[in-house]
Amino acid sequence: MLKKLLRVSLISVFLILLLISIFKSIDNRNKTYDSEFITSLAKGLDERWKVTDLKNYDEREVEDYKSYIDYELIEIEQYKNRKFKNPKLKRLANTYINVQLNERKAIESRDTVDMYEWNDYQDRRFELLLDINSIVAIPVQDKIRLDGILKDGKAVKEFNRVYGILVDTLAPKDFVAETGSDVSGNEKRYIGNFENTTGHDIVTIYIGIDYYDKD
Repeated sequence: MLKKLLRVSLISVFLILLLISIFKSIDNRNKTYDSEFITSLAKGLDERWKVTDLKNYDEREVEDYKSYIDYELIEIEQYKNRKFKNPKLKRLANTYINVQLNERKAIESRDTVDMYEWNDYQDRRFELLLDINSIVAIPVQDKIRLDGILKDGKAVKEFNRVYGILVDTLAPKDFVAETGSDVSGNEKRYIGNFENTTGHDIVTIYIGIDYYDKD
């Protein structure tokens, strides 16, 4: 009788543990990582800034730039395949992680850093951080540093907005070749009337023209 009761008790304990395991598994599948990502993002940024402050710009080498990226990726790369409650935050998180990965790959095998390319990546980072922060405040320790980046992000976003308007407005099809006695046979002038809808006063616009031989 005692053996039978013992056997029943062991089976009951096993079933309870099995049920607990199942419920935990279900809970993990439904878990979202919005908050954890934001916390990790803030930690990575603070760690990156601490390291960047150790050297002046003219003292930095390729390995330094790699480490700046790595300090963030160590914290946030794990969220690339994690589930988020907010789909917009998930999209921004993945984009930000991909920008960092692409940036790291771009300098992986180089002896020097192309600063034009590096700055382009930073502009993209700043714009994404601005978008992320608009959803939920990034709880960094260095608030002043973050405020500066968010300000730069706004400037990048505004530049891209204005640039997009100008590209659409100054369409090649809307230019007309000018003819007249003051135009020599070796030159062509193109004129067009366009409305400035950027919200900014524009005095001068430089336009590059690619041209090819007829043949």
